[in-house]
Amino acid sequence: MTRTGATRPHPAAPPGVSSLASIRPFRRLWIALSVSGLGHWLSVPALTAMAATLTRDDDAAARAQAVGGVLVALLVPAVLLAPFAGTLASRLDRRLTLLVADALRFVIVLSVPLLDALPWTFAAAFLVACVSVVWSAVAATAPAGLVPDELRPAARHSAARAMCWPAPVAAVVFAFVALIAKGTFGEGDRADLALYVTAGVFLVATAGVAALGEVPGTEPIGTPSPLRILFQGPRQQDVRGLGLAVAGVSLAAGAVVAVARVHTGHLGGGDAGYGAVLTGLTVGLGFGLFLGPRVLGPFSRRRLLGLAVIAAALALVVVSLVQNLVVVAFVTAFLGVAAGAAWSTAAVVLAGDEPSEDRPDAFPRSVALVTALVVVAAVPPLAGVIGSRHYDLGDGDYDFQGTGAALLIAALLALLAGLVAFRRLDDRHGVPLVADLRAALHGRVYTPPEQAVVEDRRVARRERGVFIAFEGGEGAGKTTQARLAAIWLRDHGYDVITTQEPGATKIGMRLRAMLLDRETTGLSSRAETLLYAADRADHVANVIRPAMERGAIVVSDRYVDSSLAYQGYGREQPVEEIARVNAWATGGLVPDLTVLLEVPPQTGLGRLSAPADRIESEPNEFHERVRAGFHALAEAEPERYLVLDASRPQGELSREIQYRIREILPDPIPAGTEDVTSTFPIITD
Repeated sequence: MTRTGATRPHPAAPPGVSSLASIRPFRRLWIALSVSGLGHWLSVPALTAMAATLTRDDDAAARAQAVGGVLVALLVPAVLLAPFAGTLASRLDRRLTLLVADALRFVIVLSVPLLDALPWTFAAAFLVACVSVVWSAVAATAPAGLVPDELRPAARHSAARAMCWPAPVAAVVFAFVALIAKGTFGEGDRADLALYVTAGVFLVATAGVAALGEVPGTEPIGTPSPLRILFQGPRQQDVRGLGLAVAGVSLAAGAVVAVARVHTGHLGGGDAGYGAVLTGLTVGLGFGLFLGPRVLGPFSRRRLLGLAVIAAALALVVVSLVQNLVVVAFVTAFLGVAAGAAWSTAAVVLAGDEPSEDRPDAFPRSVALVTALVVVAAVPPLAGVIGSRHYDLGDGDYDFQGTGAALLIAALLALLAGLVAFRRLDDRHGVPLVADLRAALHGRVYTPPEQAVVEDRRVARRERGVFIAFEGGEGAGKTTQARLAAIWLRDHGYDVITTQEPGATKIGMRLRAMLLDRETTGLSSRAETLLYAADRADHVANVIRPAMERGAIVVSDRYVDSSLAYQGYGREQPVEEIARVNAWATGGLVPDLTVLLEVPPQTGLGRLSAPADRIESEPNEFHERVRAGFHALAEAEPERYLVLDASRPQGELSREIQYRIREILPDPIPAGTEDVTSTFPIITD
């Protein structure tokens, strides 16, 4: 079957975004958190630049250790005090905590240029970091208390974005402020302006939070200890390889941050050059986070993760050796892209694993934090110990600074970690890497030559069909949209089979009667799950697979995800166990596309014209859990899902569904045409 290649994001807005934007208290809190996040990220270069300025008359080793000391002070609270901060934040009023946190950071940052002392700069960095840990714990959960229950997952994601997206903006602002300070202030006062600007940002954030109304404390605050998670270790071997990959990419990015201020000083850049390097790194990280799940769609995500770490390490090698600031900033941006791609790819890999804490990203986050702390504590002193070296190259001289040597050592360690991680994560042993990459660039999965003939026959005889499933809660319009999609496909010349679950076969109809009849009482949750799985096994064996083997397009009203959402999340059973049962029942058959139609349970149930069946009669809390379950499934596998707001007009929904289906359609030429004519058929209008 011919596909269009890598999956690309659908132009429709993510679920819940437009609804969140219409809630004024949430929107105002989001803006206040964004401003506060800008101050949070701006404080990092501002404080490190102050440390470099205060040691400007000392040697390079002293400057490097001063900058490294500030970075250590900024990271230690996040590693050691996170559980205490979470416990403290859960006992405080959310709005008051945010207000006090911004006010305290305003006062602390403002005091640094006024006191103009290195010991107080260290102390101020530590205090700002302590306050920021409490602020982060509250900011991650506070917005969810301002929205309805069904929008809380989207609110949590939006809050995380509010805290992270200002990072590249802060780097640009710092570089711009540094340029102004260079032309306005003396050498000893240039770092003051950035600190005053940072304090001003915190003051604006304080005013923004003060203007807010009440912020309900409904969301629980739980901040696990990074050290405990790290020492406990992961449960699965794949996650260990993933942890090594995260450590490698954190080593590369952390090493740049650790010595960037001193290294750019050697290159003649000063604070402005420091800001340019940080801008390249943070902007690159943003692009990498976006590209990671989307680039090279057919390529193995585990292989891509290892390659991204190797690419980041190689970029760091270039940064360590090149003596041109413009090139260094440019290559640092590529390092950021590789690091961001590695992190987002790691999240995709984790979607199929089971980490050691409730938060799915707890282990890699812990690895990244602890690695960054070790790097900023070790790399600056290492640069000072190595010192500068002068080499006479005949045609010119080359001064190899200690910061460059430290970066080179970090790059080699990151490269070793990337190579080992690639080996441990590789899930396509024996498949040539270059050939695999080349095939992915052309939108297909590489098939070894010895399997080509067998695979071609398999594709021709068994994998010619397309499987599309429609999912959603009660009254979401699945049946209507599935019917309209089937009509549209038939109008375009495709062989289409429409089906449903449960009840698509004779056995299925009997199971459907038992499962949906309100007179069926006393049915346990496990029995219900197994009956649905039995219906599905018969459905796949007698309807779906035969249709796909002859090249038809199967459009099904419900499939496995309904069991995961209803029996897993709705009945509060182990979702992983239900997934395993259904994977065995279906032989691992997964839809090429799952269309999820989203509608609030009360709205959907209000659309029903017939008397409610056994499932529809469940209480509203059950249907809310089902809706949240569909959300979680879609977020874990976004490349397979098309999520739509089912409250929109029917025609709009149909157009977006057709747009997405076009991406996965095969050529509508009968499977045997090529065999009969021994050539490609001529297609005419």
